[in-house]
Amino acid sequence: MHTLTGFNEGVEKQTTLAKFGIHIHLALVPMIFIFITGIILWKYCDLTPEKVKANKAKIAEIGL
Repeated sequence: MHTLTGFNEGVEKQTTLAKFGIHIHLALVPMIFIFITGIILWKYCDLTPEKVKANKAKIAEIGL
């Protein structure tokens, strides 16, 4: 991202485009990964109330 927006590491003042690239790097990229992870969890994590109740019973059984 920094290469595309012209970020120069040693320069004291960055261009507006380089600053925008930093914002993309710190906000948009993690947001995309969180969104993809959310979709994967929603698709493959099949927690039902019955499974949650069984897990809570197991936790209570071992005393955690």
